[in-house]
Amino acid sequence: TLAKVASHFAKKVKGYKHCCMIDNEEKRVKALKLYPVEEVWGIGRRYSNKLQSLGINTAYDFASQPGIWVNSHFNNIVIYRTWQELNGLDSVPNEEYAKKQSICTSRSFPSLIPDFETLRTQVSNFASRCAEKLRSQNSVASIVSVFINTNPFREDLLQYWNYHETRLLTPSNASITIVDAAIEALEKVYRPGFQYKKAGVIVMGVMPEKPIQPDLFDFKPEMYEKLRQIDDALDRINRIYGSETIVLGAQQYTQPHGEGKADVFANSIRHDHRSPNPTTRWSDIIKLK
Repeated sequence: TLAKVASHFAKKVKGYKHCCMIDNEEKRVKALKLYPVEEVWGIGRRYSNKLQSLGINTAYDFASQPGIWVNSHFNNIVIYRTWQELNGLDSVPNEEYAKKQSICTSRSFPSLIPDFETLRTQVSNFASRCAEKLRSQNSVASIVSVFINTNPFREDLLQYWNYHETRLLTPSNASITIVDAAIEALEKVYRPGFQYKKAGVIVMGVMPEKPIQPDLFDFKPEMYEKLRQIDDALDRINRIYGSETIVLGAQQYTQPHGEGKADVFANSIRHDHRSPNPTTRWSDIIKLK
């Protein structure tokens, strides 16, 4: 993306004589401050209109935002990679295969959420899903971040956005550990009096599960083994009977309808365009006529 910015100035500004090189931080900042956000490759008119409504008018304005801000407002891998490249970061690894260095699970809620308890349940759902993704690639994470925001298109409501990071002394992929850290982060950013439209959990500092460098004072081998057995059971049951067949207690709503945890969880988030999954979901099983 920076190469495209340099190409733009090389072609449009005569002083460069068809050659522009952005090879240091000073040149990068200067170029991005002069480059309209709608001209950035990968953003386009649709996203530039949203960015401008948020006060982002130049490529520098966009690049200066925290990465978690980009994820919370767009949740789009192309936009996030564009942000990385504008900051001089590699968005596509050189290796043929590389495990994810961060994992995000977020949702826009079908209705606004005003209370902490409901929001905590949703964040617990997202954190548990992040932990499951970590285990699927045999990784652990050392940072758990939570972001929440109101609906920026509801100008009649008070607006709020914030995030917080919780650092784990010993990197982990245990659902209970990740969920506890996410709830701790949520407690730091939640403010009463707002109607929340979206929340998400991002785990960062991702590294291979083995070998792991435990904290000398925090690590308890017997607890580590117990959590591993719990997660093995969760993953095995959900793999056989379908996703979210069994979940943690923190993910359960208190409702008098007699619904199971998985039913309440599934009905609380939007699945407008979910692809069918005939191998793990009974409702999607292929029927022959």
